[in-house]
Amino acid sequence: MSCWLYKGKCLEVPPRGYYGFTYVITDNTGKKYYGKKAFSHRRKTKLSRKAQKVYGKRIKIEQVDSKWLNYWGSSKPLLEYIKSKGTKDFKREIIKLCKDKSSLTYWETSLLFEKKVMFEDSWNGHILSRFFKGKVKQ
Repeated sequence: MSCWLYKGKCLEVPPRGYYGFTYVITDNTGKKYYGKKAFSHRRKTKLSRKAQKVYGKRIKIEQVDSKWLNYWGSSKPLLEYIKSKGTKDFKREIIKLCKDKSSLTYWETSLLFEKKVMFEDSWNGHILSRFFKGKVKQ
């Protein structure tokens, strides 16, 4: 399995103070997929009545790992391709580390527009679920 490369080195531990990262996954033909991934996310758990009395609240919120080390994107065509061919012909690179959720969304969206993924041969099919490949005219 390939690791996430950041500045040419494998990143295996989230850097302190960062929420997530934007990335590019490239196959051996040069076809790319751009996206974002958070290092962790919040999980809400509804507490039992007994636990509610102990903690004084209805839900417990905790930070859990997002399994970012094994993440290969959310593009269904890309994931199906990886499932059939394996991951050995892919390279995963971190483009930018972001300190919060808003910045992460902004930099991913900026990257997608900058790279013109709607008009290039890429694994990306949409931007923000609002702009879809084939619907946007150049």
